[in-house]
Amino acid sequence: MNGPPARVPPKVTILKRDGDPFETESYESAPPAEEPSHVALLHKLFYDSTVDLGSLVRIGGTEYVCTRVGWRVVPTPPER
Repeated sequence: MNGPPARVPPKVTILKRDGDPFETESYESAPPAEEPSHVALLHKLFYDSTVDLGSLVRIGGTEYVCTRVGWRVVPTPPER
């Protein structure tokens, strides 16, 4: 008897470990991180002191920035 296939965790890449929290103010109005598995990973990175305010993390194909109001999705630039 085989169960359901094991779920492969998304690839996590830390693009920047910390930064200037004031530079991230423009991202504070961006959509918040909502994917539960991504939010759990982002919080773990922050609370383990792996990243800090101003950090940039990519999970799967989505980039997140750590702001003073929480993790926000980095908007993708429009295609040219």
